[in-house]
Amino acid sequence: MMTKVAVLGGGIAGLSAGWLLKQRGRDFCLLEKQACIGGLARSFEWYGYHCDIGAHRLFTNDSELLSQLIGIVPMEVHQRQSRIYLQGMWLNEPLDILELALNLPPSRLLKLLGEYLFRPRNAPEDSFESYVVRRYGSGLADLFFSPYTQKLFGLPGNEISAMWARQKVRLASPYDPYRDDTKRKFSSFYYPVQGGYGAIAQGLYREIIDKVLLESEIVGFEHDAGQIKAVKYRRQGQESVIPVAAVISTLPLDRVCSMLGSTHRLHYRLVSLVYLLVNRPMISGNQWIYFVDEDIAINRLVEFRNFTGAKPPGDRTVLCAEVTQVHDDMAGKVISDLVRVGLLNSIDVLDVRIIQEDYAYPVYDRLFENTYPNILNTLSGYENLFQAGRAAEFTHWEADDSYASAMKAVDRVTQSTTMTPAYADGKNKSGNHHPARVFAVVLTHNHYTDTYECLKSVLAMQHQDMQVVLVDNASTDSTPINIRQDFPQIHVIENPANLGVPAGYNVGFKYALETGAEYILMLNNDTVVSVDMLAELLAIAENDPKSAIVMPSVLFYGTEDRIWSNGGRYRKFPPAILMTDKRKTADPMARLIEYAPGCGLLIHRRAFEQVGLFDPEFFFLFDDWDFSKRVHQQGLNIWHAPRARMWHKVSITSQSLGSPIYWRTFGASSVRYYRKHGRPVWISLPIHLGYLILREFAWKMNWRYWPSFWAGFCEGLNSPLTFPSAAREVG
Repeated sequence: MMTKVAVLGGGIAGLSAGWLLKQRGRDFCLLEKQACIGGLARSFEWYGYHCDIGAHRLFTNDSELLSQLIGIVPMEVHQRQSRIYLQGMWLNEPLDILELALNLPPSRLLKLLGEYLFRPRNAPEDSFESYVVRRYGSGLADLFFSPYTQKLFGLPGNEISAMWARQKVRLASPYDPYRDDTKRKFSSFYYPVQGGYGAIAQGLYREIIDKVLLESEIVGFEHDAGQIKAVKYRRQGQESVIPVAAVISTLPLDRVCSMLGSTHRLHYRLVSLVYLLVNRPMISGNQWIYFVDEDIAINRLVEFRNFTGAKPPGDRTVLCAEVTQVHDDMAGKVISDLVRVGLLNSIDVLDVRIIQEDYAYPVYDRLFENTYPNILNTLSGYENLFQAGRAAEFTHWEADDSYASAMKAVDRVTQSTTMTPAYADGKNKSGNHHPARVFAVVLTHNHYTDTYECLKSVLAMQHQDMQVVLVDNASTDSTPINIRQDFPQIHVIENPANLGVPAGYNVGFKYALETGAEYILMLNNDTVVSVDMLAELLAIAENDPKSAIVMPSVLFYGTEDRIWSNGGRYRKFPPAILMTDKRKTADPMARLIEYAPGCGLLIHRRAFEQVGLFDPEFFFLFDDWDFSKRVHQQGLNIWHAPRARMWHKVSITSQSLGSPIYWRTFGASSVRYYRKHGRPVWISLPIHLGYLILREFAWKMNWRYWPSFWAGFCEGLNSPLTFPSAAREVG
């Protein structure tokens, strides 16, 4: 019986579908018309910059989806910086109505206010124009909402579907910092560490490259009795046929309908992407700038240097202007508009490149609302044909949406969304017990001498089934080279940048879980373990079917019995999480604890399957407390094994206490933790943070670090409260 699945299109949705099918053991092939993959989510290198096809970002509140995407390619969090240019005014984005009011002449403001108060509240919402007029009045509609949308689609507001308004219209609110971020309002986003946005597509492609046929144009289907039997394609001038069990199409809907004999028509908007090499280090500090006025050709302007924390290539910058209007001299119009608004001088433009994309924006005209259901009805007649992605589902989606769409399509194809994790129950396939498979994951950033001592002690434990993985967070002291030379048996993973503690560990955790780890021994590189530590930890873990974490007694390095931590506990007054429970220092028995500090932990894979990975938005600090809290919320146990011992070089860790980055991270992480776990947050957050501020700044007099702490405090208030899950990816 034919079991092959044909995936049509090599954009982000098609690549995601292929990758997911591979994870589930399904045979498939992916056909892409172009000679490259990625579609609208691809990137290319130009003058040292990785340039995207327009403006992209990754934001989602789906923690499981986020975890899978971060597992495919390392990403870092960026705070959103975007502005609006409106009739000579530079405003924050999303539009803040109070800021707009302060910038308008009083007479114009009164007119807008009157039109808002006397807006037609009972008018039907049958178009974009009627939707925004009913909610905001004709004045604000004509000033802000309608010009940009009419420019985007090339249609008057009364010919644009109200569905577009329901999806996209937004205004800023003073309550936004206290709400979870949404698709329409988000204060931070993820972006690949290197390679541009296209690194996501490239990461997927590398995993399935042997299943991809490039330069293969779909020309038709063979179908019978509501089934697609085969896909016809043309490659190198030759037509071929692939018999299929199912088809996941990411092609534009109108093309698929045409190949099936239907005459339904949908409209897509062409976009011209004008790239400018500018002889200046930076134009602005914004990732995006939106131009509302219709007499300015540009919809959005992107500056790629603002999407990476890495050092930019030289003292020149690259801009990308998205244009959906049609002009004879596209580059000349874009440059003159940027000169007009004061962003650059024409003599600064050193080179220009223009790329056009035919299917960039699905056009939501008013006919679409009637046509779209008819198309869906036509396609529903083919029970093994599934749609996924932006063009195929005729919607304005980002990579995370397309990935989620592909996941749903693959779920329907496979009729199964779960896989049995390797050794998840602690037994092999024959049911016999075996030595626990342990992966020791050590995270390092410089300090090779300490890393060397740590690894020596780990290897001395000589567990029968243990693999050691070193994750290097972009060390500058040749640590990876030295490790490979001194410890050839250790698997080294090099992150392209310092991702921070939790995100760095997650890279190693994901590798270990995918390779079949039952347990992960998480270790800082400034630790030394006793030769019997792992055996003592396993003795506790193997006897509790609900065990998630077991921690050893952590001693100060260079001492025999001075305890740094034997398990954290919460103190109600003054409110704080303490590193050591002094009531239990002499207790020889294993005991359940509240919190486990992350310098050395044995973690069962069930913890990651049920709780997820560490939250990467904690650069460091509070990430281990957060993980412990989430473990308890799932009903799992955290143990302290007193006879298991390790030593922590606390003095090395504390060297950062006098740095601005420590205090900024301290502020951001503490706010994030109590936003996530304070109950109720509006009481818990001010109480805990108030005490923390009194302790650190009033009592300990650390006022010189207040600006850094405050910057982190504000960052923590605005960061999205998403965190990764490993439920799907562990297997």
